[in-house]
Formats: sequence, C-alpha cells, structure tokens
Amino acid sequence: MQNFIYDNSSKIIFGSNDEAVLASEIKNSGAKKVLIHYGKNSVAASGLLDRIKNALDKEKIDYIEFGGVSANPLKAYALQGVDVAVINKIDFVLAVGGGSVIDSAKLICAGAQNKNIWNYYTKEAKGLTKALPLGVVLTIPAAGSECSPTSVIRDGETGAKYTLAHKCLISKFAFVNPEYCLTLPKEQIAYGASDILAHLLERYFSPERNVFVTDKLLSGAISAVFEIAPKVYKNPRDYQNMSEFCLLGTMAHNGMLALGRVVQAWESHPIEMAVCSGASNLAHGQGLAIIFPAWLKYMSKKRPEKVLQFARDVMCAKGKTNAEIMQNGIKKLEKFFVSLGLPVTLNEVGISVENAKKIVNSVFPKDVKLGGYGKLSIKDIENIVTLAK
Repeated sequence: MQNFIYDNSSKIIFGSNDEAVLASEIKNSGAKKVLIHYGKNSVAASGLLDRIKNALDKEKIDYIEFGGVSANPLKAYALQGVDVAVINKIDFVLAVGGGSVIDSAKLICAGAQNKNIWNYYTKEAKGLTKALPLGVVLTIPAAGSECSPTSVIRDGETGAKYTLAHKCLISKFAFVNPEYCLTLPKEQIAYGASDILAHLLERYFSPERNVFVTDKLLSGAISAVFEIAPKVYKNPRDYQNMSEFCLLGTMAHNGMLALGRVVQAWESHPIEMAVCSGASNLAHGQGLAIIFPAWLKYMSKKRPEKVLQFARDVMCAKGKTNAEIMQNGIKKLEKFFVSLGLPVTLNEVGISVENAKKIVNSVFPKDVKLGGYGKLSIKDIENIVTLAK
C-alpha cells in the first residue's frame, strides 16, 4: 500500500429530499447568479427543471438556463457555455443530469476562470488552479462525475475524447435523489451498470501489493453491481434498489475505494473512448462492455495473477486449471453484460477490427505505455481490439 492523502470536498446530499434543500445549499455557497446546465428534454419534461427554478426563485437567487448537452458532450457546445457564463457574470454552475452534463459543466466552470481552456484538455497548457463552484443534481447514476475531479469532452470534428482532471473541478455538493432516476429507460440502466463496474474494475486491477482492505471493498462493490443492477434493470421504478444503484455509482468514482492504490489499471477506458464512444459515438457503457472482457482475455495471458484472483474470488469461477478458471470468469462477466442487453463484440455495433486498429494508431502515440496494470504498447492495444471482434 502506498502513502495517500484523501480529500474529496464534495458534500453528498443523498435521498428523497426536495428542491428547497438544493436551493438552500446554493444560497449558503454565496452564489448570486447561477447557470443551470442540463441535457435535452427529460429534465424539463419531468418537471424537475421547473421545480429547481421555483426553489431558486423562493431564495431570490438569479439564474439563467443553458440546456442541450448531448451524450458524449461536445467541445464546441461546452465552449459556448463558457461564453454564456462569462457574458452573464455567472458565479455558480448547477449541472442537472448525468455524466455528460456534469463533464460539460466542469469545462464551463474552468473555462470561465481560465483563458483558452481547451489547451488544458489537450495538455498544451498546465497549471489549472481555479474554476467556478459547481453543484450537481444527479439524474443518471453511472459516470460518478458528481464527486470526481475529472471531465471528459469529445471533439466533434475528430471524434477524439480529451480528459482534464483537477481537484478544483470537484463539485461543492452532489444532490443525489434516487426519485429523479426512476423513469430512466432500461438501456440507460445497462449503460450505467457497465460504467460503474468499469470504474470499480479499473481500480481493482492495481499492481500495488498489500492492498487487502481495498481489494475486499472493491470485491464487495463489484458483487453488489452484479446483484443490484439486474433488479434495477428489471424494475427501474423500485426506489430502494435505485438508491443502492445511485450509491454504487457515486462510491465507484469518488476515490474512496482507491486508497493506497496509487497505480491503477485505467487501460480499458481510453481504448473504449478512442474506438467506441469517441470515433463511433456509442454510449460509453456500451463500449466498455465490449472492451473490458477483451482486455481481461489479453491480460489473462500477459499478466494473469490479478485476473485469476478476480475470476476466482469475485466471479466465483471454477475450473481444473488456472487458465480455465480465468476463462470461465470472463465468460460470466460477458454473460452479465448480455443479460442487460449490452453488446460484447465490436461486430455487434458495426465496428470492424481493421477500422478499430486504424483508430488505435491514430489516437495513441507510437511509444505509448498505456495504463498501470498492463503498460500497453500499440501492439498490445491492437491485440485487445482484435479479441473484441
């Protein structure tokens, strides 16, 4: 286990609270003018947007709206939001939605306080230190962006995704009311389950030794996904199960389950973002259900020790040999994804291996050593997408 400092300043307001609590939280922050940032139709159609505005009106908090965020949020639209925030002298951003909205809001928060914000995403500029305060009203449990320091934005012209991470992007509070998630379509539940699971697995596959406590915590959380997600998928309107699902999404990505695990995997995420949700604009959870099993198949031969532990201890897989145990564990994971209606091959979503390899070579530098578990080269990544066919 490595030394660590855990500091996540996001206040989680969890449960069946009304919008007056949300407005009070914003007022206590000292906000004078709020930008309400949201997606397309569901927030307005459900009545949530009006309830939030009414609550802000009662607290005499000024606000403007900037809606229309798409899945895999776009650079161009988020940069428009920066202009809106600057022109209107916004001092607080409220993201109402899921990971796409929250990630877009983070760019706006940072862009309103830093010139040429896109240069920080491309890593041409460094030293980000400030951003407008962010509050979140979560409506889709999946990305965990409500309590994370990370924003992922897609360049619509190239299809490439870019990431910015800094503690100044962590929300001041996350308003997590499971009631807001009870009308989600089944496919959104499936995407969320896949994303949550990937966040847990990327941390689980750490090469750090003597991390028994977080291994067990992660094992428990992963097992909880396998138990809770099918229940929510079957009946998204069950409040208690949705509460568990929402908590899983937040816990999976707020850093608590990674304590002492300085080196983590984080290999499947960038591969997925390049090949699937980036170049092909698939739902992120769809792509992860394809890439993660392929990554496991490859790592079962390249670096099998933790894959065997996962297959044996988490998936409860059996077999006469270690190779058979790992194979059966990966099959059980694929079966879980299939049970949620998710694809597990590139062919199912119309992506050829040849095209995937081209994307890999266009996105990753020739000397790449991707991730913390496999240290993947270009050839390794090509082999993984081949296994995903």
